[in-house]
Amino acid sequence: MHAAQLVAAAGPREIPVPLPEKTSVSVILGQATGLKYRDPDALALRVGTAILGRGFTGRLMGTVRDKEGLTYNIGAAVSEDTVADGAWNISASFAPALLDKGVAATRRELQKWWSDGITDGELADRKQGLIGGYFVGLSNTGGLASAIVTTIQRGYDLTWLDGYPEAVRTLTRAQVNNAIKTHLDPATMVLVEAGTLKSAADK
Repeated sequence: MHAAQLVAAAGPREIPVPLPEKTSVSVILGQATGLKYRDPDALALRVGTAILGRGFTGRLMGTVRDKEGLTYNIGAAVSEDTVADGAWNISASFAPALLDKGVAATRRELQKWWSDGITDGELADRKQGLIGGYFVGLSNTGGLASAIVTTIQRGYDLTWLDGYPEAVRTLTRAQVNNAIKTHLDPATMVLVEAGTLKSAADK
């Protein structure tokens, strides 16, 4: 049984980490994906995750931050999947007084993204951004060296440096939405809150 199955078997979990002197609450909501970078659904999941929470154009920043004003910092990412099953998480920081509202808004946007999927427009925009950013990263010697090392670590030959943009370009909305539904489950994700937390009696 891999890590994602273990989390699902355990059911929903919330882990509070009281740090009374901290002026904000750091939040991580996530799970294991069961995917390595080279697995068939891994790139689709990364692109879908970028639509949810990468940068100022991600859904989370557009809603939880810009529209609702609950945080200055929130995003979603896939990581740690070069040689082992990856981790998927949303990370955010909330003022203690806004924590409950912030977590509720984050869960709402996560559930909507998971249930309804992404749109064709979102996918087209994100493809353009990812491919453009990729080429910018290769435009200097440091970025190129880093890309070469990462490509080799992930088990590709160096033709992947040219193959990546096309792999992104050919992804379909159906592939992305299927990867989201297949490898993630908001109902079983682990929530960690570290900072100044209300006691149960205060809630």
